[in-house]
Amino acid sequence: MSFLLYLQRRKLIALVCVISIINVLLLMNFALHEKRPLSLSINTMEDTGKIRVKAPVQQKTVEWTGCQGGSDACSDNTFKNWRSQAAAFCDNNWIGFAHDFAYVRDIVVNRSRAEGPDGGEDMTSRMNQQEKKEFYIVIKGFLNIPCTSRLPEYQFNGPKNHLRSWLRSLVPTTRIQPTTVESTFTIAITRYEYVNLYHSMTDFYSAYLMMRFFNKTAEETKILFVDAHPKGTLDPVWEAMFQSYTRIGHFKKPILYKELVWGTWGYGSPMYVLNKDAPRIPLLEEFRTFFLKQHHVNDTRTLNCKQLSVLFLWRHNYVAHPRNPSGTIQRKILNEDELVREISTAFPTYKVRGEQLDKFDMKTQLQNIVNTDILIGMHGAGLTHVVFLPKHGGLIELVPRYGRMMDHFSSLVKWRNLHYERWRNTNPGDEVSDFRTKVNPLAVKSMITQIAKKMCR
Repeated sequence: MSFLLYLQRRKLIALVCVISIINVLLLMNFALHEKRPLSLSINTMEDTGKIRVKAPVQQKTVEWTGCQGGSDACSDNTFKNWRSQAAAFCDNNWIGFAHDFAYVRDIVVNRSRAEGPDGGEDMTSRMNQQEKKEFYIVIKGFLNIPCTSRLPEYQFNGPKNHLRSWLRSLVPTTRIQPTTVESTFTIAITRYEYVNLYHSMTDFYSAYLMMRFFNKTAEETKILFVDAHPKGTLDPVWEAMFQSYTRIGHFKKPILYKELVWGTWGYGSPMYVLNKDAPRIPLLEEFRTFFLKQHHVNDTRTLNCKQLSVLFLWRHNYVAHPRNPSGTIQRKILNEDELVREISTAFPTYKVRGEQLDKFDMKTQLQNIVNTDILIGMHGAGLTHVVFLPKHGGLIELVPRYGRMMDHFSSLVKWRNLHYERWRNTNPGDEVSDFRTKVNPLAVKSMITQIAKKMCR
């Protein structure tokens, strides 16, 4: 009897083992086919700032660096949120961060699967071109990556975010044989308002953050334009900031990128989406220093309260893109000469001048701004230059009666802890033809006085 009981116990143990193995296999199969993003284990190495993202049953590891350089290097939770909200797919070859951008390895870009012109043409050859023709329509096979598991099931922020169409075009690597391999870390971007200084600055700033987040230098970073815009006045800025830039439209055959970041779209940049109530945005002062250095502009101005430098920023008609062949712009000042004359008389020891900065290259523009204490101008993209004012500087923003006024520039002022005053016209009679506004010199004088008191107390 004891021998029979022993056999029965052995059979029961074997049956339990078989059932356990079946349960484990079922759980593994469920995990492989689950519809949620891969759960990541994120370990932070406090001494170096480096973090490593690992995915179960993955053979590769991605390593990148967060904010470094002391407590001011990461001034809010942006980098922390990116690190904590990471989702990996395709054997860790595709990693999305906080639904804002993605890091991809060994990706083949196939230009033949993107419908649209090459881009980079002289603007005069594209006059009256519809803007939609400057954005590619990408189809399946535009992007190809190694993927033995499932393709990313992911949703980028922003219903019109071009990264959503990039993701839809993604397929597992096929037999495409790229003729070129790009080993340099590259940030792919689609520019929207590509000749507007403010919106371009959101792109410059976002690319800088990507560079810092992945622990790269400017010399180690290239830019890839995934758009078909003609040549623009701000294109040279990209070459000054990073190693180089290229246009996808100029590819004749597929190209393999060893490291490609799908950069944050402009309307998702922290500079754009964070409102004026946010205390600050990450690395803004570091970005300012980097931008000036890349343009070889010295930032040595010190505050001299007896000889403040006041710069009026003029807005004049000019042709910036194919949709505005007449070059007509809004929010211009009617009485420019009067303002310079009256303010010079009221403050005889100050250096008062007026310039249309967009006539100059970026280096000359920056040289003017870093040597300005108080910047005055109509609400418009040129006021983005507050990013480069000295740390003691101030802005006087002028606004006509018409139109909607955004808080872009007052937010930049707040984030940099500068001084700010605003004037808005309330007299209909001071609005004249060609979108010109007569600005009250006495009001401007009063605001300069207020800023000078704050600046010099």
